Amino acid sequence: MSPRTDDVAGIYMKGRALSLGDPDGRAFEPPLVLTVQAARAFKGGFIVRFEDVSDRNAAEVLRGRTLLIPFSEARALEPGEYFLHDLVDLEVRTVAGEAVGRVTDVYEVGPGHYLGVSDGERELLIPFTQQIVRDVDLTTGTILIDPIPGLLSL
Repeated sequence: MSPRTDDVAGIYMKGRALSLGDPDGRAFEPPLVLTVQAARAFKGGFIVRFEDVSDRNAAEVLRGRTLLIPFSEARALEPGEYFLHDLVDLEVRTVAGEAVGRVTDVYEVGPGHYLGVSDGERELLIPFTQQIVRDVDLTTGTILIDPIPGLLSL
């Protein structure tokens, strides 16, 4: 499992109950809950043993699924931090007022993130860096960017 959290120790601590979700991060109804028995780092991800999963065959069924916590248990964000799912569907505009498109996806690449922005005809990849992203306003649903030369013509 590759964690999408900066609180790995808290998420995978022994006894922690996690809900099982589909590959897109949607919880199952009724909820399927797994309890962490042990976890360890392995090849850039984690191997997690659950009290509720008795053998390797049962564990194999979980491959590709997501593990979820209730939103109420997520740590508070610092100023300038965002949940990646909150960025999807925001309108992207340049500091000059030009409409660029809407965020359709957020890609995690190494230590950074890229916004997948669609203008209806193509997808642009915009680095989510302080140099380029000048403002994110969740209230108005907009992201303001100051693109480097050539970024929007790639």
